[in-house]
Amino acid sequence: MAPLRRPLLAAAVGSAALAASLLAPSPAAVSTERPWTPQLVRVHADPDAVGALGLDLTEHGGTEGVDVVLHTAAERSRLDASGLPSEVLVPDLLAREAERNRLDAEYAARTVRSPLPSGRTSYRTLEDYETELRDLAREHRSLVRHLTLPEPGLDGREVHGVEIAHRVRRPADGRPTFVMLGLHHAREWPSAEHTMELAHDLVALERTDRDVRRLLRRVRVVVVPVVNPDGFDLSRTSGGLIDLNVLHPLDPSGTLLPVATQVLTPGLAYLRKNCRLVAGVDTPDGTCAAMLTTPAGFGLGVDLNRNYGQWWSGPGAAGATPSVTELHAGLLDPRHHGADAFSEPETRNVRDLVLSRQVTTLITNHTSGNLVLRPWAGAPDHVTDGGVPLGLAPDERALRRLGARFAAENGYTNQRSHELYDGVGTTEDWAYAATGAFGFTFEIGPTEFHPPFEDVVAEYVGADRPGGGNRAAYLIALAHAADTRAHGVLAGRAPAGATLTLTRDASTTTWDGSSPARLRTTLVVPRSGRFTWHVNPSTRPTSQRAEKYRLTCDDGRGKARATRVRVDRGEQVRVALRRC
Repeated sequence: MAPLRRPLLAAAVGSAALAASLLAPSPAAVSTERPWTPQLVRVHADPDAVGALGLDLTEHGGTEGVDVVLHTAAERSRLDASGLPSEVLVPDLLAREAERNRLDAEYAARTVRSPLPSGRTSYRTLEDYETELRDLAREHRSLVRHLTLPEPGLDGREVHGVEIAHRVRRPADGRPTFVMLGLHHAREWPSAEHTMELAHDLVALERTDRDVRRLLRRVRVVVVPVVNPDGFDLSRTSGGLIDLNVLHPLDPSGTLLPVATQVLTPGLAYLRKNCRLVAGVDTPDGTCAAMLTTPAGFGLGVDLNRNYGQWWSGPGAAGATPSVTELHAGLLDPRHHGADAFSEPETRNVRDLVLSRQVTTLITNHTSGNLVLRPWAGAPDHVTDGGVPLGLAPDERALRRLGARFAAENGYTNQRSHELYDGVGTTEDWAYAATGAFGFTFEIGPTEFHPPFEDVVAEYVGADRPGGGNRAAYLIALAHAADTRAHGVLAGRAPAGATLTLTRDASTTTWDGSSPARLRTTLVVPRSGRFTWHVNPSTRPTSQRAEKYRLTCDDGRGKARATRVRVDRGEQVRVALRRC
């Protein structure tokens, strides 16, 4: 972690300590007023109008209303002053946390092994995820490889994942990649649970299911259960009522920041964003917990699912300064998009992962709303500041058909993201625009960010669903990643052992300009000299002109040769590189 000047650290600790002292009752007067606790409220109004109040919108809603989390009494007053009609759904989310803990304990007590592939009966902690990922790689070396993504979170926690494939440790061999992600938003625990369960499922099914075994010979699968480890660890420990764990880095004795600080301020169990406290500053490890447990600090951070490069800073995302015309509340807005596209280490990790592979299918898991969302996350009639109309995604028909197949299994509503509300800068929009990968968001469960664990089990296995639940939907996505009708193929000959490299522009359109990037993927030619390379189309979906890959052949002895190649979706192109 980059060092921070002592005054900044002192200010962070000082403000947290001040908050703790302010929360302590004075001997002269003890208020009998009940402390505010977060609420879940349904607002019967257009989501954009609700978002303009700077309230924390959930993914449960539509054109006639949306559910929001009210974290403070000031937010309740702001909503009341707006005149927008509302009703309280959950009057005390902290009490709901306690109830969920009780229900989870009861479920675990009566259940020896759940129907999940792992058999788990309770929510994982961050340590659980890291341990399981390493164990899978250690116990199944020919099938699973552990990954640590390049950048840790701003509070110092590493981001882990695994790659799953037959002969997974072979050099780059031209197979396409299916990527699944969880926990961009800290409070959405089921998104990581389902991502982790898919990893367990694939390992088990590789031994027992012929179709899955065949697919893992044709596709590489990368799962990253926790994209936002800092935020999740704060949310999970708060939800589990063990807050002293997250405060330990700054306060090992537990005297400076008592757990009461957390209980009497908005519940960290419902954190959404990452640990960005100051734009461009990597604060010392542990600072995030200290700041977010103060009334002034709660609400800081960047919404990672507004920080990606396609349409970044457009409708449904918030800049640093409040704006009436753009309908957002500024830095503390739950939808704050960050100082720039990919300003955050967590989104840069995903960007670099996707741009280093031929990712043909991507699912990013969220909660809640029982939705399968596809590009775009902005309405078709929007036009960027640069004059670019959004329209519909160029592959709308194919995306809709694939989404319908998912929905037939999990019973969710299949729709374009903007039909929920505008919210640009999302993972799937960017992955599709930059690479041509078919990207989707699954909003898991009907209403809660992290419901009782028994509900998470039911969503995965498909209890009370028309099909096989999210498990079956994920396997459809795996098969789609291998389907050559949905991507291109380069096939031909090249010198054995040579490294082939494909590059092209992967820049995307932001609301006021562009986010520069380059795609770079490699293949090592096998001993036979024949190669097959599964690739996305060379032309980006939003490009106004045909584009080509730059294909370079390097024999490792100082000789290299480059050529240009164009390939479309569903097309196979022959390439002859008999020498480099």
